[in-house]
Amino acid sequence: MHQVIARTWRPQRFSDVIGQNHVTRTLQNAIRLGRTGHGYIFSGQRGVGKTTMARLLAKALNCAAGPNPEPCGECDSCQEITAGRAVDVIEIDAASNRGIDAVRELRENTRYAPARDPNKVFIIDEAHQITTEGFNALLKTLEEPPPHVVFILATTEIHELPETILSRCQHFAFHASSFTEILDHLRTICAAEKVDADPEALAALASSAGGSLRDALSHLEQAIAAFGSPLEANAVLRLLGVVPSQMVEEVFAAVRAEDRETLLGVVSRLVDEGFHLPHFCTQLVRAVRNMLVAKVAGPAQHLMETSEEECRRLVEQAAEFSEQDLMRYLEILLHLHQQLRHALEPRFQTELALLKLVEVGRLVSIEELLRQMESGGSAAPGDDGPSRRRSGGSTSGGSTSSGGGTGPGGSTASSGGVKPPEKPPLSPFEQDSLRKKQLSEESATADSSVSVSPSHPEAAPAAPGSGVTSGVASDSVASAVPAESASADATSNATAAGGPGEEIIRRLEERGKVMLSSLLHAAGNWEFGEGEARIATASNGLASVLPPADLQMLETVVSEVIGRKMRVEFVQQPEATPAGGGGAIRAQPGGKAASDPQIENTVRADPEVAEFVKLFRAPVTGIRKWRS
Repeated sequence: MHQVIARTWRPQRFSDVIGQNHVTRTLQNAIRLGRTGHGYIFSGQRGVGKTTMARLLAKALNCAAGPNPEPCGECDSCQEITAGRAVDVIEIDAASNRGIDAVRELRENTRYAPARDPNKVFIIDEAHQITTEGFNALLKTLEEPPPHVVFILATTEIHELPETILSRCQHFAFHASSFTEILDHLRTICAAEKVDADPEALAALASSAGGSLRDALSHLEQAIAAFGSPLEANAVLRLLGVVPSQMVEEVFAAVRAEDRETLLGVVSRLVDEGFHLPHFCTQLVRAVRNMLVAKVAGPAQHLMETSEEECRRLVEQAAEFSEQDLMRYLEILLHLHQQLRHALEPRFQTELALLKLVEVGRLVSIEELLRQMESGGSAAPGDDGPSRRRSGGSTSGGSTSSGGGTGPGGSTASSGGVKPPEKPPLSPFEQDSLRKKQLSEESATADSSVSVSPSHPEAAPAAPGSGVTSGVASDSVASAVPAESASADATSNATAAGGPGEEIIRRLEERGKVMLSSLLHAAGNWEFGEGEARIATASNGLASVLPPADLQMLETVVSEVIGRKMRVEFVQQPEATPAGGGGAIRAQPGGKAASDPQIENTVRADPEVAEFVKLFRAPVTGIRKWRS
């Protein structure tokens, strides 16, 4: 009768065991020194050689030439243990002999001497299946067994064994077999069995084993039974239910090209052809992990656990993505892998995750956002590999320019009349950050008795008595805000006087709010932000006693005129300082430039003007006389 490869190629000597050198070396040294224990625990995942090692230890202890560090395999004892009919080596399946009665029977058997061999060896497989009562009944015997008894407990669930059992035995943790070890062993077996196999087919068999050598041999047995020789890669992949590598590569090519339709088509083909979507997700996770390894450590085949040809393809594919993108892909796919375990609609979950892979390339790192906020603009991404992140414009020191080169009122932002190059539109996050920065600077200006509109500085009045026109604004704000967003975020006094301000006053008069409209007629400056309108009024305090109903009516009218929900805030407009009162001359919009150099020098030397220049980090561009 045919014997499967997993049994035919079971190791018969310690030197034949693959990947467990730390166990074989320790056991051989113990036998050589005569320091063998009376109880051993072998733990590890399935198919790594726990039962095989237990039989080899029994052979070494009962060998006719021994105890021998390497069993001869020729004596009657070795042959009987190999065939499974040795009287003095008792193998017990704890899954079916797990109760206290079975343990009592085992304990009774330990009292009898071996029939022929020096030692009586009890191999208890799946030892974690023994009940708590059974373990308690075994404690005394396991701690002080007869001198001729050796216990070997094999388990895949070491955490389920009581501490009282662990403390009475020597514990050996078996490692999972590496990809290289399994692949080399499969090549050896195929050569001995005269089976011609493609390297990619053997790599697929080794990869599908998950560290279990027995699983790899079982898959090889199945492939030989299905296809004979030669074993082709596509046939073996189909037998294992593995998605062809071409489809995996197609997914990442579509992600790179932002081709959403192709991604949905791939999922549709997988479903139509009967592939298991969780297995497909596992392949995507492994592919992204290998590309990340290739990106970090280069083409290290032993780290990537793939065939040489697939390793080359993954290295080429990894060059098209940045490390940041690959880490984000890996996180999304690992989350998908967890979701697919209990998903009611795995196809929908898979499609959503693949579409996320396309969108994740648009994300910007926290470090880059902080750098943009510090510079007040949108910094270009660094050279960290191909990335599809959205990049913004850069700020230029000493100039006040917006994205299109003109301010909200259509004036040229550059003092030299040269239109700067257009900058890419800012993201909503960047626009929101700049708007908040504008509001904070406006608050600081109001505290200093200065009312400035950052988006249109030419039309905003300057500090009273300063003699300076507010012709400059903060570099970090004005140079980063594009014209279309600046015109929507802020409107200066000049704009309001000819547009929204007059319309608001007219509508209030139509609704009978005479006192409110009169108060607004005397307003000095109007500023309209994203969700807030600020109105500068006289310092007589009338705005502070405005009835709540009138304030609510005003917010309603402002929202109607502007076209979005607005909140109204009144700020106090300070009195003008006389020319000889220690301050400078207040600028008047539309006034003529000062022609007297002495007056201009006096204004520029004024401490308030110096403080103004220091606050906005920009020089004064013009001085005009105040018209009383």
